[in-house]
Amino acid sequence: MSSGEGSGSNAGAVAAALFAGIAIGAVIGLMFAPKPGKQLRQELMEKSEKFVELSRESVSEFIEKTKDFAEIGKQKIEELKMMGEEIWEKGKRKAEGTAKKIKEIVEESKTTAREAEDYLS
Repeated sequence: MSSGEGSGSNAGAVAAALFAGIAIGAVIGLMFAPKPGKQLRQELMEKSEKFVELSRESVSEFIEKTKDFAEIGKQKIEELKMMGEEIWEKGKRKAEGTAKKIKEIVEESKTTAREAEDYLS
């Protein structure tokens, strides 16, 4: 699971860098294009609006994926907790059963030792 978490944060950084690169490239391209100032400003405005919209969509998508990963993580933790509790209970029952058997063996040994002592006396 840890590899998925790392790739999610890397994907966000890559997406942010990609959009920043696209925006910078668009601005530089427009600035070197032989166009009048008014037309250049209009195109810059249009491009920046598109960039802002793409950024919003990407952030929203990233947030949704993060929420999904968080929910999956919660479910996995709950599953592991339940499995741990089951293993603990099984181990506890085995330990109790083993302790009971040891007590029975000790009592039988004491009885046998008393019988042997009585026989030898």
